[in-house]
Amino acid sequence: MRALELHRRGVLLACALLACALIGACAGAPISGLRFHNRAPIEDVSDARPVPLPGEREQGERAWQIDALLHVPLDHALSIPGPQHALDVNALDEVPRSSWFEPRIGARAVGVEEIACGPAGCQRNRELASARFTIKAAKAAGTAPGFLVKSDAGIRYLLKIDTSAPEAETGADIVVQRLLWAAGYHVPNNEVVYLERDRLAIDPEAELSDADVDRVLAPAPRDDRGRVRVLLSEFLPGKPIGGFPMSGVRSDDPNDRIPHEHRRSLRALELFFAWLGQTDVKEANTLDMWVPAEKDSDVGYVRHHQLDFGKALGTWGLHGRQRDAFAPHFDYADATSSLLSFGLARWPWEGLRAPNVRGVGRFEASRFDPARYSPANPYAPFLYTDRFDRYWAAKIIARFSPAQLEAAIGAGHYTDPAARAYLLTTLIERQRKAVAYGFSEVSTLDHFEPGAPTDAHFALCARDLAVATKFARAEHTRYVLRVYDWAGELLATAEARAAADGKVCVPRLPIGSSRDRYTMVAYETASERGERTYIVAHLAEDRRSGGMRVIGVERR
Repeated sequence: MRALELHRRGVLLACALLACALIGACAGAPISGLRFHNRAPIEDVSDARPVPLPGEREQGERAWQIDALLHVPLDHALSIPGPQHALDVNALDEVPRSSWFEPRIGARAVGVEEIACGPAGCQRNRELASARFTIKAAKAAGTAPGFLVKSDAGIRYLLKIDTSAPEAETGADIVVQRLLWAAGYHVPNNEVVYLERDRLAIDPEAELSDADVDRVLAPAPRDDRGRVRVLLSEFLPGKPIGGFPMSGVRSDDPNDRIPHEHRRSLRALELFFAWLGQTDVKEANTLDMWVPAEKDSDVGYVRHHQLDFGKALGTWGLHGRQRDAFAPHFDYADATSSLLSFGLARWPWEGLRAPNVRGVGRFEASRFDPARYSPANPYAPFLYTDRFDRYWAAKIIARFSPAQLEAAIGAGHYTDPAARAYLLTTLIERQRKAVAYGFSEVSTLDHFEPGAPTDAHFALCARDLAVATKFARAEHTRYVLRVYDWAGELLATAEARAAADGKVCVPRLPIGSSRDRYTMVAYETASERGERTYIVAHLAEDRRSGGMRVIGVERR
């Protein structure tokens, strides 16, 4: 994490201002006093060290609503917080592997079939298609109807059904679960299954009758063979200890050291959820699991999960929530505006209707603006989401191909081909808007690769993701490079253009002569719209190989 790789940030900010004053380097592509340690960026965070079982968090619905609607927004407004860079990032400004996030798509090849099958794998899903289940209990009162069941293989599941529009909730849950998992988030193993009624037996200790079961299953859609459509969500491994708080840390988990509102893996969910229309964001839709180090061990670690996506893809809009994704359930600004306009103010959600397609919610792309996305209730990490968090999310969102999106939709088992076609088209259109938004605020240069040094010079290549993904045109984008040594002395300037695939390569850049040949290459990018963005790549000599390596990236 960056806290482990850099000097104290407050000191560095002061140094940056001092550097600007002393060495006059703030013109053009500026450099600051920021310097990185000469070591490989962290890729895996050691936050799974064995700890005793933490206590279970319990927060009632009423208490959570008061926190979300009153305490969180007012505390945030009154504290007047300044910009706070995410703290769970490494020197390359990436989120490393941890109990919160595991890089997948982009970090490795994620096949279409892998997304279609999800985290459980294809074999497990095939087994579910014919498995028999024993109902152990009804779901807790106050939750969506369903059952706690155990398969004949001894695996426990939550069985859920569609309660409003046929296929909408179960389909949305699967599609979003598949995409978030592929992105890198920890989610349950979920699958849509069509069940014959005789594959459900009742445990004698369940205190349920056949009539009770039939009554719960009555609203669920059925196929032409009379089978009931259900969502099976496998119990997560370990012991559940409640959802994680949206701010602060778990005081009884020594591994939880970064305030949750300053985790990029949580802050960046704002753009992921905007893309996917997931607005039911709350502590109750997260779950921490204490995973024992060994069987029957009294020590383990906490793994953090996102869950319950049945109201995504516009499904909540089918429940009469007209403001869904556009504004919170209660918004102080909107309430004031409506009052002052005597109710005549026009809202962007007015007139929106769900398409008349089985299984599809009020999910559309024409009015979708990721900058206006709002969860149903304020969520503390989203109050701190910045342009760097959005860029990181946009990079991941951009990696999904149409075939991968189609695979996720296919896993939802929508029976109407029109639903699959509509969702694919809409997801792609919203993907373009979400990525364009995330790419619009910072330099989109990434993947810096230095060449072998020769004669005190080296080549440096990067890839402009905006050009590579056709959000910017190579012929209208130019780069001015300035090369500095450790002390901030300007060594050289150069200009470059991008190839059609976004590759930006510059040969024979001078290498700094001190501090492990520390060299900074500052890029100033001028786009066709006249906007300018800045990024500085920090490099030093790898002591073992003698070559230059990237040790840090500083987006400005």
